[in-house]
Amino acid sequence: MNTDRITHGPDLVSLVPHLLGYTPADSLVLVSATTKREGVGLLGPSLRIDFAVGDMDALDEASASRSTAPLRAAPDADTVFPIVFSHVLADFHLDWDERDPASFDGLFGVEALVDGVLLVEAALHRRGFHVFPALWSGRGSCGMLLAPESTTREAPPSAAVEGLALMSLPVADSFASSVGPREPDPGTAAALAALRREHFRTDELVDGLVAEALLLESRSSLREQGSAPVAPVIVDPMAVLALERLCERPGDRDIVQMLLAGNHPDFPPERLRAFGPGRFLDYARSCVEGGGAALHIVGLSHTPPRQEALAESIDWLRTCAALVNDDATADVHALIAWFEWARGRMSFADHYVTCALSEQTGHRLALLIRKAVDAGMPPRWIHPD
Repeated sequence: MNTDRITHGPDLVSLVPHLLGYTPADSLVLVSATTKREGVGLLGPSLRIDFAVGDMDALDEASASRSTAPLRAAPDADTVFPIVFSHVLADFHLDWDERDPASFDGLFGVEALVDGVLLVEAALHRRGFHVFPALWSGRGSCGMLLAPESTTREAPPSAAVEGLALMSLPVADSFASSVGPREPDPGTAAALAALRREHFRTDELVDGLVAEALLLESRSSLREQGSAPVAPVIVDPMAVLALERLCERPGDRDIVQMLLAGNHPDFPPERLRAFGPGRFLDYARSCVEGGGAALHIVGLSHTPPRQEALAESIDWLRTCAALVNDDATADVHALIAWFEWARGRMSFADHYVTCALSEQTGHRLALLIRKAVDAGMPPRWIHPD
């Protein structure tokens, strides 16, 4: 992959939406990095924290420490770049007018936000990170916190940001639009309606799901190599029927979790390609019934997930959620929630858990994820101890 230069300022700010998948608002984003040599480092995982003025009452030293704990998932990271996405801070800096920074007491909630940044920075320092001066972003501008002379319009994206845009899934305008329901494709929906009038064995349908999993594997491998798939994935109606069928049994639903995760040791691509027609399902069920396969389910495994593979599978499942029958909708949303939790994306996981529980109040997998999210329990790869 090519190495490109990202500078502290507009370049870094414009990178964040591609890291998150949407343009954040009222958020503090902590971008980690690992120093390779003086003045040169590699960007690592990012962490987003809700950071509206109304959130500040609950922020204290202990909660700031808890909020920054997931950065331990990047054991080599030694540097953090804090960026506050806030129109409140933007308005304050854009209307500075030689304002005395000591006089902002209570002004538009700015003091609370600045105090919150200081709490988080202190927590990061205690964890041993070198923390760069905090940036703010909003109203099409950005700059360093309480440094009006640094204010600048957000510049056009650099070559590095444009390269990441090619590799990543499309960036949504907001969190709400990034998780919003999708309209079903009319052609695929019509094909599904016709196929539901036919009778297929489960193993026949699951062969279609395996083919879809191999397609998603190819797409994610392209992204990992620095290229983006040219066209969006088109969902195979047979794979949608397989998803519905497997969601009828919790043990079979585990097969979907393992198959679409992208790194389960029982389902490597070369093994999937070797199965003859109708042979995969018996093998997959034997893996699940043996019990050992569950230890390697993404999120429960010590092995970090392949983020690109999970992103492709989540995108595919979101499309399927608009196509499956009503009995399977809660299961599909719970599967998405599991994958998001396994990626360490708690806000996304919580949203899809809410979707699943609104469709089936006692859904066991969704309730399990809700407990993990509410308790702030990360996937095992983040805290392998």
